[in-house]
Amino acid sequence: MKILIAPDSFKGSLSAVRFCEIAEKTIKSILPDAEIDCMPVADGGEGTLECLQSAMDCKIVKCFVQNSLYEEEVSLVGFIDNGKTAIIEAAQSNGLPQIKGRENPEETSTYGVGQLVAFACDLGARKIILTLGGSSTNDCGLGLLAALGGCFYNKDGVSFVPTGGTLTEVQEIDLSMMYPRLQGASFEALCDVDNPLYGENGCSAVFGPQKGADPEMVKRLDEGCRHISKLFNKMRTTDFALEKGAGAAGGLGFCVLAGLNGKLKSGIDTILSLCEFERRSSDCDLIITGEGSFDRQSAMGKTIGGIIKRAGKVPVVVFCGKSDGSDVDGIKDVVEISKGLELEEAIKNTEQNLEKAIKEYFKNK
Repeated sequence: MKILIAPDSFKGSLSAVRFCEIAEKTIKSILPDAEIDCMPVADGGEGTLECLQSAMDCKIVKCFVQNSLYEEEVSLVGFIDNGKTAIIEAAQSNGLPQIKGRENPEETSTYGVGQLVAFACDLGARKIILTLGGSSTNDCGLGLLAALGGCFYNKDGVSFVPTGGTLTEVQEIDLSMMYPRLQGASFEALCDVDNPLYGENGCSAVFGPQKGADPEMVKRLDEGCRHISKLFNKMRTTDFALEKGAGAAGGLGFCVLAGLNGKLKSGIDTILSLCEFERRSSDCDLIITGEGSFDRQSAMGKTIGGIIKRAGKVPVVVFCGKSDGSDVDGIKDVVEISKGLELEEAIKNTEQNLEKAIKEYFKNK
């Protein structure tokens, strides 16, 4: 029997890598002759680098950059294709965990993300894949562009690095010094949200409150995003602010489109392609996947949805913390590992619950 184990993480309790370790060991204890292939996956958010390092030949390199409040942090960059492609988790620099308790999207910056991009380009990467999840910023990615040599001038002609709270002070944009640093690198951003840059569904209104913005701040942030959009419209023939995903990561999606001439792509589809999912799953007897909470939405664009879409005729079994009982086409079984348990107890014992559930499932087959 050949089994591919390709789970997402259980947010807050179990990484995708650890899921694979537990599942492989447990299945082998019951089916010692089974051929197991572990491919921990992510949809482009937090933990993507860890998954790629485990699932494929991905070299991880450390560097020092600034977090979103300009404090030095150790960050990681992944390199594949013999160093020609770099994978950067934006949240390594502009994530919320690094500034927990000090969240303020008017003060935070994507400058450190730009430092990661510069680091990758300086090491020879010619394709940059950015993951956009988990940001603490709302600066339309101008900090990133500034770190690469982009210049932003106020009404007095003074160059400065904008933050979410100073976007309306930008009067002129000059990106001419930025492109030599990039050395012709191309950009893709992994993005699974459809939000435009501004408006009632824009980054400020939808995601600002999660980053510490009150209603008045949301209005100011949204005004800043509209202002930056107008400035870029003078430089570009396309109004990128209205593109699906432009509002991802506080406007970092907009930055990739309008500032880096890049593309926005589905996170899970890109990760599965990088890991050669079809090749690894085509001759399998079973695919095991999982996530913390399973419902009908799980099959629509998220990790499990991407796996179902590309699994072909190979049966898919989902192990999850909890399930709403939905029947989803393409899934053979859904196993709820924490059924009947209170949330705190379920999270505390996720590893033991997963091991027990897998053992019972395979013993009964």
